[in-house]
Amino acid sequence: MAETVEQYKERINGLREKGELLPETEELLNEMLAGLAELDRSNKALRRVILKSGQGSAMSTRLREALYE
Repeated sequence: MAETVEQYKERINGLREKGELLPETEELLNEMLAGLAELDRSNKALRRVILKSGQGSAMSTRLREALYE
């Protein structure tokens, strides 16, 4: 996921350099990227907690799928 966020940042920078990005749009995209990075951090923390609890194998299929998205 971190690679994806970096790719998005590069694409935003490219659009900014070309002058194809409005300031309001850039601000919105940066806020969305920050939210995405926070969700990724939270997801990793949750995975660590689940694995440490020793209940990784007892995790429901729905929860496992949600965590791996």
